[in-house]
Amino acid sequence: MVSRLVVLPRQRLFRALAAAALTLALLGAQHDLSRLAPDRFGTAVAAGVLATAALIGAVAIRNGVGLLTHGLDPQATVTIRNLSTWTLYVLLGVGMASALGFNLSGLLVGGAILGVIVAAGSQASLGNFFAGLVLMMGRPYRVGSAVRMRGPNLGGVEYEGTVVDMGALYTTLTTASGEVLKLPNSAVVTSAMILGEPPLQAEVDVALPPGTALRPIESTLRERLGPARAAVTIRPRLLEAGADGSDWKLACRVQVRSTSAVEPAEVAEALSIALATARIA
Repeated sequence: MVSRLVVLPRQRLFRALAAAALTLALLGAQHDLSRLAPDRFGTAVAAGVLATAALIGAVAIRNGVGLLTHGLDPQATVTIRNLSTWTLYVLLGVGMASALGFNLSGLLVGGAILGVIVAAGSQASLGNFFAGLVLMMGRPYRVGSAVRMRGPNLGGVEYEGTVVDMGALYTTLTTASGEVLKLPNSAVVTSAMILGEPPLQAEVDVALPPGTALRPIESTLRERLGPARAAVTIRPRLLEAGADGSDWKLACRVQVRSTSAVEPAEVAEALSIALATARIA
């Protein structure tokens, strides 16, 4: 294991340097290589050289960023990976444009006009990108943190899960049911957040007779699941009537929060025992 940790950065360094040197060599020799080919194939050869240089440049960026983030904590890895990758890809694009013979200085005025048009057309994407920068710099949460959020740009819906990635455009959460949520950064940055709670591990809906005492059921559930690792809450949602307008039931949602995994079957069994105990009492 130790030898692998030592060799891997060296491999990445070698690959990054070799790929970067080959990319620069191809860009510099593009015109010479196109002249060696027959005239009718010159354009195709130049395009092929540039495409090869772009692919090798991407390899250099990937290995260089991997080397830069090796050994860092997940949060620092996400921040540095996103910022450095986008910057290096932009520089690679500028290099490709220069190799194609574009006069970049002459595109300043036209680029400004085009930038206004593109910004207007991609306002949502740019908003997500700059909101992602704010989140990466402000760091209201980290990768691996449990977060609950609600905001005007989330449609008034409360989202909860564990942060698994902070991308340039989206923040990715995993829920207790295993769903993967990709929330736009512009919506996340304007949301109210609740941090520090144990992640939601299980959620069960149950119908109870009106007037049922919820606290004893919570206590029994907590004892059955283990008070050291589970926080149990029962939230009333709405009062429902039966098909004939009678037999009213109180719809409740049972939530189990824990730093360790809780099996749904274990929650269902503990809930059955808690309900039976409440009826006997």
